[in-house]
Amino acid sequence: MKIVMTGATGHLGSLVLEELLRRMPASRIAIVTRRPEEAEKLRGRGIEVRYGDYDEPASLQAAFKDADRLLFVSSPLRDEEARLRQHRAAVEGAEAAKVGRIVYTSIAYAERGRLPLHATHLATERLIRESGLDYTILRNAYYMDIVEMLGWRAALTGGVLLSPPGDWTLNTAAREDLAAAAATVLTESGHEGRVYELTASRPWRLDDLARALSERSGRPVVHRVDPAMKGMVYGLLPLSETAAVSPDLRRLVGAPLRGLKDWLADQNL
Repeated sequence: MKIVMTGATGHLGSLVLEELLRRMPASRIAIVTRRPEEAEKLRGRGIEVRYGDYDEPASLQAAFKDADRLLFVSSPLRDEEARLRQHRAAVEGAEAAKVGRIVYTSIAYAERGRLPLHATHLATERLIRESGLDYTILRNAYYMDIVEMLGWRAALTGGVLLSPPGDWTLNTAAREDLAAAAATVLTESGHEGRVYELTASRPWRLDDLARALSERSGRPVVHRVDPAMKGMVYGLLPLSETAAVSPDLRRLVGAPLRGLKDWLADQNL
């Protein structure tokens, strides 16, 4: 079996690649990148490095050749029109290469979201279904890194985690767990035609974050509401489904998921 993947040098993709290397020989993995010269270390580990660029559709059929499984990591562009254009090129390249199964990283509960990125992911999912290829859709929750946008560092200093009024409930996932789930789907059969909602096993709230900060740091932190407070993240969260959770990620990982305390443990409090 040959696994071809895009995004292997990114934050999520590099973790998926390491998971794959724990499960199969490097010779059965190929990565696709716009800058092959920057992936020499991977080539040195026995991984095939191929040139491919979402903005050069003609490059993608060759880049995806012989792929029994293709991990299609969504484009990082923030221009949604350009992003969808790249995604269309990737799907058409996969179709032309006759890949065995395409595995796409989408966003959790995409139908319930009201941001432009939700529309882009839904349109890409539709392109994949219409291609006639076997597929698996991995709908990833927001990364645990969103905690960085919630003012936790200031909370440690001042002892107070502030937020605007609202029921701020989150279903975040650690990249490490999402990578393990992707590797499972890529290396196992039985995932054809499946759409997985990859979220935490249980949601958490800002009181939980304050409590975790206190426990990890040994300093008291409380959560308080400030009606005058504003922040970009608090404008975006109501436009996504961040409260619902699914057992899919826990089942694919096959182990307890990383939570707030695990994430904070990596921050050298």
